[in-house]
Order: sequence, then structure tokens, then C-alpha cells
Amino acid sequence: MSKLQNHIYDVWINILNRIDNKTLDDIYAFSFFVYDENDDPRLPTLTIGFNTNSNLNENIKDASDSSEAKWNYAFWIQNQLAVIGDYKDKNGKVLISNWIDELGLNFTDNDVEQDIDNCMKKSEKITSEFIKILINVVKKTHESNVSETPILIHELEYYDAIMNQNILANGEQRVKEFNDWINKWYM
Repeated sequence: MSKLQNHIYDVWINILNRIDNKTLDDIYAFSFFVYDENDDPRLPTLTIGFNTNSNLNENIKDASDSSEAKWNYAFWIQNQLAVIGDYKDKNGKVLISNWIDELGLNFTDNDVEQDIDNCMKKSEKITSEFIKILINVVKKTHESNVSETPILIHELEYYDAIMNQNILANGEQRVKEFNDWINKWYM
């Protein structure tokens, strides 16, 4: 396991251990929201959060149906239990930068001007490798019986790759309802 993967796992488990039992009983899914800080693929970022049945019940009236309120991140609490890799997380930012260097995927703004196609390929690889780390963290969580609750790895948009990465991470049964919703609304 890479230093970055260990760091993400440790932050995640620390968060999980701090959530009180009453809240844990109300949580139906955790969120591993992935985005690039400042839209820069060299700055992948993870925000960890969750949604609860209580929040779902409050937001059903604002959604087109209960499944949209349940699975569309726009209706979630938007809590930020931890943000790994953003400008405030100096340790995570260094680990991510070192990890990108170790993969040989780093590039400069000057490199973009010289060979944008190569930099785009590196950008895609950074994203796919970051997602692989998150898949491994989620798998380890479930394999260790730390939590049986789905941990959704996602962006703001939903599509086939989101469904597939969540099946890999969580197993098909844990994310069946989520994937059914994606199929209903986005396919």
C-alpha cells in the first residue's frame, strides 16, 4: 500500500471511529466525493462525508422522487468530515504530489503548452490511479468488517464509470439501489 493510500485509510478510519452510535445508525451511505482542486488534475482531492435517513426524509419534498433525494449528492448534508489534498491539508497535498511524482505523471504548465495531448493522458492516468486508491480503501474497510455501509466514490455527475468503480469497491449488493438510480436517471 502506498503512503497516500495509508494516509487516506487512516484519516477515514479516524473519522469513522469518532462518529457516535446514534448518528452511525442513521447513516445509510458514506461519500467519497472526488474532484480536482482549481480544476487542476494534478491536485486530486477527496471530501469525506455521509448522508442520513433523517436528512433524506427532510429533502424528499424537494426532489423529483425519493430515490433522487436518497442518491443525488445535491440533496445530501454536504458535511466535510475531512478534505484530503485541498489547500488546508498540507500533509495530504505533499503525499499526493509525491505520489504523482512516483508514478511519473507530474507535468508543468510549460509542459501543457508544449504537449497538451501528453499532459491530458497523464491527467487521465492521475484520476484513474487516484480512484484505484479509493477503491482499495473502501474494499479494505469492508474486508476488515469496519463498516458494511456503502461508501460511494463519486463526482457531481453519475455515469457508467461511477457505477463500475462502486461495484468494485463495495460489491454489487451494497450499491445495487444506488446503481439502479443511476440507470434510471442517467442512462
